[in-house]
Amino acid sequence: MNTSHGIFKKLEPLFYLLPAIIFFGVFTYYPFIRTAFSSFFMVDSMGTIKAPAGFENYTRVLSDSKFLISIKNTMLYALMAAPLSIITALLLALVAQKRRTASPVYETMFALTMAMSMSVSAMIFRLAYNPTIGVLNYVLHTRINWLNDSFFAMPAISMISVWMNIGYNFIFLLAGVRGISNEILESTELDGASFFRKTVSIIIPMISPVLFFLVCTSLAKSMTMSGLVLIFTNTGALATTANIETMISYMYKQAVNNFNYNDAYAAAMIAFVITLVLILLSFRFEKKGVYYK
Repeated sequence: MNTSHGIFKKLEPLFYLLPAIIFFGVFTYYPFIRTAFSSFFMVDSMGTIKAPAGFENYTRVLSDSKFLISIKNTMLYALMAAPLSIITALLLALVAQKRRTASPVYETMFALTMAMSMSVSAMIFRLAYNPTIGVLNYVLHTRINWLNDSFFAMPAISMISVWMNIGYNFIFLLAGVRGISNEILESTELDGASFFRKTVSIIIPMISPVLFFLVCTSLAKSMTMSGLVLIFTNTGALATTANIETMISYMYKQAVNNFNYNDAYAAAMIAFVITLVLILLSFRFEKKGVYYK
């Protein structure tokens, strides 16, 4: 009796985790393993495996100029969207650090962007980017066709992502900044440290675990972005999609629009490998720049 009770005690945590294990196994790990396996075979439009292909799918995708452009666009998007959203959110968190009477008002305003759906945000910015009636051209006194210009298209898409992710990043960073002991901050002020020096030497090192988490999650989201591209493509906002095509939107269109699962599987695995490498590189920052209390 005691033996069975002891075994149950050891297995009890697994029973609590079982729903999550089943969910991730069915909807994450199984599709990933199937995609990786199928990428080395020729499949038909129904996804049925027909013949071994080796690396033929990969060489064909890597020789496709559209996919190479999508890699460049994805990297550019990640380099702009992830850092800018984190930096902007950090500045807002520093502004909101001290609790005031009006704190609930502007904290809600700063975090409001995370409550906006992607489709609504895309339509708002589509109007702002309009070359004739858009507010951006009106303010800047320009006539730029933001979404269809080969130079401005990807930065324009990146700014939408920055705006959408500010609220999410702000909540984490505000909690991190307010978690710093007031005695530490007051002692730096008594020592005559400037706001910039206090931020760089005290605040950022002490919230580095939060920053590291946001860097990893933002990088992963940026490298797998496709929603904004598909929204603008399907609504006819773009004259050409090559300027803002990303790896995942390329994969989606190959699979859903063209029923070309051979290229879609290969593109998905290449995107996974590139993202994995970047995430692993970001973990090198943890050893050198992250300070745990």
